[in-house]
Amino acid sequence: MMTKKNLIYILLITLVISVYFYQNDKSTNTLIPTIDLTNQPLYQSDKMVTMIYDPLGNLNYKMSAAKVKYFEQSEHTLFEAPDIISYNRESSATWHIKANHATLVGNKILYLSDNVLLVNQLPNSQLRKIFTDNVKIDLKTQIVTSEDPVTIEGPTFTSKGNKLLGNLRNKTADILENVKTYYNATNNLHNNTTN
Repeated sequence: MMTKKNLIYILLITLVISVYFYQNDKSTNTLIPTIDLTNQPLYQSDKMVTMIYDPLGNLNYKMSAAKVKYFEQSEHTLFEAPDIISYNRESSATWHIKANHATLVGNKILYLSDNVLLVNQLPNSQLRKIFTDNVKIDLKTQIVTSEDPVTIEGPTFTSKGNKLLGNLRNKTADILENVKTYYNATNNLHNNTTN
């Protein structure tokens, strides 16, 4: 027969076991931290050099950067001090592109920022250099756009204004607003201005 004293012991033992398991379960949960990796890069690299080829094995781009970080969830790649050389189908360098920073979205859109410089590498081109602070390049179509002030230089002219629309493949660039062009017909001896 169970006495009151035995019943109290059983209840106390049950209470002690319950408290013990509750404390262990609680301490186990606090020992395992939850790490949010969504804002962390999947990989990162210093002093990266990458060669990108077309399906036929022709070199399309050579890209180097001081630092690179790839974020898988957003499919963004961040570059510090990107330096890009694009090539045509004849394997000749066509453009040399530099900036302080760049962001590649997917494998299609490249955003360059801070001290962006595009230099045409083909000889005898009328479009030699483009300077601006922010540029968007569609890598598939080679369309270049900017909403910022821009300067375009050729062998005999310099144009300044706002907003850029260009095509790297066709070696064309147009300033869309507030255009001022300076012509240097005799190697900077005198300037003519047109608006």
